[in-house]
This record gives sequence, C-alpha cells and structure tokens, in this order.
Amino acid sequence: MWDSIWLALLGCGVGVLSGMGVGGGSLLIVLLSAFMQVEQVTAQGVNLVYFLPAAAIAVLIHWKKGNIDAGTAAAGTVAGLVTAMAGALLALNMESSLLRKFFAGLLFFAGISEFFSKKEEQTIDDTSSKSYNSK
Repeated sequence: MWDSIWLALLGCGVGVLSGMGVGGGSLLIVLLSAFMQVEQVTAQGVNLVYFLPAAAIAVLIHWKKGNIDAGTAAAGTVAGLVTAMAGALLALNMESSLLRKFFAGLLFFAGISEFFSKKEEQTIDDTSSKSYNSK
C-alpha cells in the first residue's frame, strides 16, 4: 500500500520537474533504484514507459507553438530510435552493478559539465524594456 503511494508521489514530483525542464527521467531512475530498491534495468524501463506520454504531450505543445522544425525532428527521431535500440540491447546484456556504475558516471560527468559550463547572461536593454512596457 505505502509503496504504491510513494510511487504515485514520486511520479507526480518527477512529472512536475520534467515539466519545468529539469530532466526528471534521470531523477526517476535514481530515485527508483536508490530509494525504492528497484533493479537498475527495471528503473530504466520504467523511465522509458514514463517518457513516452510525457514526450507526446511536450511534442503537441511545441508543435502548436511552431517550435518544431520537421526536418530536424525527423533526423533526430531516426537517430534516437537507432541509438535507443542499441543502448537497450547493451543494457540488457550488461551486469546490473556495472550498468549502475556507468549510469552514476554519466550523471557525475553531466553534473560536472553543467557546473563548469558558462551560461550566457540574459540582459534587457533599456529600449526593448521601454517598448515592451508601453504596450
């Protein structure tokens, strides 16, 4: 009973973070494997099932706003499908503890890269803020 409640709360929390662009899928895998004692491969499978409806909603919203270039999306989809298949086959044939270490390393290097990357500062010059405020 409590496991189901925790899993539902976890899904809601990760959904909110995903909607904010935080990368909830990676967080979902960590939370499932570290706190719910779910096998790494199973947690990654759950993440993939979670991702499908979340991505479908995001695609619809971005499509309606005109944020999707069809050619780029098609090329990315084909490349993503091929590499997802290769990654899934690799993960299924890898020992769970080794897969967990690779995933931890990936998260570590992604975090370090994000920490040391330079972000462009967004500034609003006086003319654009005046014209915006005058509307």
